[in-house]
Amino acid sequence: SVPVSPQSPCPHGPSPCGCPHPQRPCPHGVPPCPLCSQAGLARCQRQAEEVAELMRQNVARAMEREGHLERLQSRAQDLRQASEAFTRSTRAVTRRQRRGQRRWLLVALGLGLFLLLLLLLGLGLALALQRSPPATATVPTPQAWTELPPSTAGTL
Repeated sequence: SVPVSPQSPCPHGPSPCGCPHPQRPCPHGVPPCPLCSQAGLARCQRQAEEVAELMRQNVARAMEREGHLERLQSRAQDLRQASEAFTRSTRAVTRRQRRGQRRWLLVALGLGLFLLLLLLLGLGLALALQRSPPATATVPTPQAWTELPPSTAGTL
Protein backbone atom coordinates (compact mmCIF):
# COMPACT_ATOMS: atom_id res chain seq x y z
CA SER A 1 0.00 0.00 0.00
CA VAL A 2 1.17 3.51 -0.75
CA PRO A 3 1.52 5.92 2.14
CA VAL A 4 -0.61 9.02 1.61
CA SER A 5 -0.09 12.31 3.30
CA PRO A 6 -3.11 14.44 4.24
CA GLN A 7 -2.08 17.06 1.65
CA SER A 8 -1.45 14.63 -1.24
CA PRO A 9 -4.09 13.55 -3.77
CA CYS A 10 -5.78 10.16 -3.56
CA PRO A 11 -3.91 7.39 -5.36
CA HIS A 12 -7.24 5.95 -6.66
CA GLY A 13 -7.50 8.57 -9.40
CA PRO A 14 -9.15 11.92 -9.98
CA SER A 15 -12.79 12.56 -9.24
CA PRO A 16 -15.37 13.08 -12.00
CA CYS A 17 -15.32 16.85 -11.46
CA GLY A 18 -11.64 17.01 -12.34
CA CYS A 19 -10.52 17.60 -8.79
CA PRO A 20 -7.75 15.24 -7.73
CA HIS A 21 -9.96 14.09 -4.83
CA PRO A 22 -12.82 11.60 -5.37
CA GLN A 23 -16.36 12.54 -4.36
CA ARG A 24 -16.55 9.69 -1.90
CA PRO A 25 -14.18 9.68 0.98
CA CYS A 26 -10.87 8.20 0.07
CA PRO A 27 -10.23 4.78 1.65
CA HIS A 28 -6.90 6.16 2.79
CA GLY A 29 -8.50 8.99 4.77
CA VAL A 30 -7.94 11.89 2.35
CA PRO A 31 -10.87 14.29 2.82
CA PRO A 32 -12.67 15.55 -0.33
CA CYS A 33 -12.04 19.15 -1.27
CA PRO A 34 -14.85 21.72 -0.83
CA LEU A 35 -15.01 22.33 -4.60
CA CYS A 36 -15.99 18.72 -5.20
CA SER A 37 -18.93 18.88 -2.82
CA GLN A 38 -20.15 22.19 -4.33
CA ALA A 39 -19.85 20.88 -7.88
CA GLY A 40 -21.79 17.75 -6.94
CA LEU A 41 -24.51 19.85 -5.35
CA ALA A 42 -24.73 22.10 -8.44
CA ARG A 43 -24.91 19.04 -10.68
CA CYS A 44 -27.74 17.59 -8.56
CA GLN A 45 -29.60 20.89 -8.72
CA ARG A 46 -29.24 21.03 -12.53
CA GLN A 47 -30.55 17.48 -12.83
CA ALA A 48 -33.47 18.25 -10.52
CA GLU A 49 -34.31 21.34 -12.61
CA GLU A 50 -34.14 19.27 -15.80
CA VAL A 51 -36.46 16.66 -14.30
CA ALA A 52 -38.83 19.39 -13.09
CA GLU A 53 -38.87 20.97 -16.56
CA LEU A 54 -39.59 17.59 -18.16
CA MET A 55 -42.43 17.04 -15.71
CA ARG A 56 -43.88 20.51 -16.50
CA GLN A 57 -43.72 19.71 -20.22
CA ASN A 58 -45.40 16.34 -19.62
CA VAL A 59 -48.19 17.97 -17.61
CA ALA A 60 -48.67 20.63 -20.32
CA ARG A 61 -48.87 17.92 -22.99
CA ALA A 62 -51.33 15.93 -20.90
CA MET A 63 -53.54 19.01 -20.47
CA GLU A 64 -53.34 19.68 -24.21
CA ARG A 65 -54.31 16.08 -24.97
CA GLU A 66 -57.19 16.35 -22.54
CA GLY A 67 -58.44 19.42 -24.41
CA HIS A 68 -58.13 17.59 -27.71
CA LEU A 69 -59.99 14.58 -26.29
CA GLU A 70 -62.81 16.78 -25.00
CA ARG A 71 -63.15 18.44 -28.42
CA LEU A 72 -63.14 15.05 -30.13
CA GLN A 73 -65.75 13.76 -27.72
CA SER A 74 -67.92 16.82 -28.36
CA ARG A 75 -67.57 16.42 -32.12
CA ALA A 76 -68.40 12.72 -31.86
CA GLN A 77 -71.54 13.54 -29.90
CA ASP A 78 -72.54 16.19 -32.48
CA LEU A 79 -71.97 13.68 -35.28
CA ARG A 80 -74.04 11.07 -33.46
CA GLN A 81 -76.93 13.51 -33.07
CA ALA A 82 -76.66 14.57 -36.72
CA SER A 83 -76.66 10.94 -37.86
CA GLU A 84 -79.75 10.20 -35.76
CA ALA A 85 -81.54 13.21 -37.26
CA PHE A 86 -80.49 12.11 -40.74
CA THR A 87 -81.78 8.60 -40.08
CA ARG A 88 -85.13 9.96 -38.91
CA SER A 89 -85.48 12.23 -41.94
CA THR A 90 -84.55 9.45 -44.38
CA ARG A 91 -87.15 7.17 -42.82
CA ALA A 92 -89.80 9.89 -43.16
CA VAL A 93 -88.85 10.52 -46.80
CA THR A 94 -88.94 6.78 -47.52
CA ARG A 95 -92.41 6.49 -45.98
CA ARG A 96 -93.67 9.43 -48.04
CA GLN A 97 -92.27 7.94 -51.24
CA ARG A 98 -93.87 4.57 -50.50
CA ARG A 99 -97.22 6.24 -49.86
CA GLY A 100 -96.94 8.11 -53.14
CA GLN A 101 -96.04 4.93 -54.98
CA ARG A 102 -99.01 3.15 -53.43
CA ARG A 103 -101.33 5.96 -54.48
CA TRP A 104 -100.14 5.77 -58.07
CA LEU A 105 -100.48 2.00 -57.97
CA LEU A 106 -104.07 2.32 -56.72
CA VAL A 107 -104.84 4.94 -59.37
CA ALA A 108 -103.38 2.69 -62.09
CA LEU A 109 -105.33 -0.33 -60.80
CA GLY A 110 -108.54 1.69 -60.61
CA LEU A 111 -108.06 3.02 -64.14
CA GLY A 112 -107.24 -0.47 -65.40
CA LEU A 113 -110.38 -1.91 -63.79
CA PHE A 114 -112.48 0.92 -65.20
CA LEU A 115 -111.13 0.32 -68.71
CA LEU A 116 -111.68 -3.42 -68.32
CA LEU A 117 -115.27 -2.78 -67.25
CA LEU A 118 -115.83 -0.49 -70.25
CA LEU A 119 -114.35 -3.12 -72.55
CA LEU A 120 -116.60 -5.81 -71.08
CA LEU A 121 -119.65 -3.57 -71.40
CA GLY A 122 -118.72 -2.78 -75.00
CA LEU A 123 -118.25 -6.47 -75.82
CA GLY A 124 -121.50 -7.35 -74.11
CA LEU A 125 -123.35 -4.66 -76.04
CA ALA A 126 -121.77 -5.77 -79.31
CA LEU A 127 -122.75 -9.39 -78.68
CA ALA A 128 -126.25 -8.40 -77.67
CA LEU A 129 -126.70 -6.37 -80.84
CA GLN A 130 -125.42 -9.24 -83.00
CA ARG A 131 -127.81 -11.84 -81.57
CA SER A 132 -131.02 -9.87 -81.80
CA PRO A 133 -132.63 -9.62 -85.25
CA PRO A 134 -132.62 -6.17 -86.72
CA ALA A 135 -135.75 -4.27 -85.87
CA THR A 136 -137.81 -2.92 -88.79
CA ALA A 137 -139.31 0.44 -88.53
CA THR A 138 -143.05 -0.14 -88.78
CA VAL A 139 -145.77 2.15 -87.82
CA PRO A 140 -148.20 0.43 -85.55
CA THR A 141 -151.77 0.50 -86.68
CA PRO A 142 -154.51 0.77 -84.19
CA GLN A 143 -156.53 -2.43 -84.11
CA ALA A 144 -159.57 -0.97 -82.50
CA TRP A 145 -160.17 1.46 -85.33
CA THR A 146 -160.84 -0.58 -88.33
CA GLU A 147 -163.64 1.69 -89.27
CA LEU A 148 -163.42 5.35 -89.66
CA PRO A 149 -164.88 7.46 -86.97
CA PRO A 150 -168.37 8.77 -87.64
CA SER A 151 -167.30 12.36 -87.76
CA THR A 152 -165.02 11.68 -90.67
CA ALA A 153 -167.34 9.14 -92.49
CA GLY A 154 -168.87 11.49 -94.95
CA THR A 155 -165.87 13.44 -95.83
CA LEU A 156 -164.09 10.78 -97.67
